[in-house]
Amino acid sequence: MTENLSATINKVTYWQPSAGDTIAGLIQGSGTFNNSLYDEQKTLFLQDDNGAVVGVVLNRYLMHSLKQNNAALGDLVTVTFHGKEQKNNGRSFNRYTLLVDK
Repeated sequence: MTENLSATINKVTYWQPSAGDTIAGLIQGSGTFNNSLYDEQKTLFLQDDNGAVVGVVLNRYLMHSLKQNNAALGDLVTVTFHGKEQKNNGRSFNRYTLLVDK
C-alpha cells in the first residue's frame, strides 16, 4: 500500500484526535515518515471530502486492522479514537476502531 507521496507530504496535516473524534477518507498511501513531534512514525494518508490529505499515525492495532481488512489504495477508511484506556497491568493505551469500505 506504500505509495510515493513526496509531493503530497508537504501539504499533509496530522490528525490529533480527542476522545470521540472520527476521521474518514480515501486511502492515498502510507509510509514511514519523520514527524516533527516524534521520530519515525508509520502513517496512513487519507483524502477527506474536502480534498485535503490528512496523516493518521498508526499504532499496532490500526496496522493490524488495515491488514486484516486488506485495505488498499482508494478504499474508504473510518477511524474513531475512543480515548486512553488502562490495561489490568496498569499500562495505558489508545483505543481505536477502524472500518474499511471497499
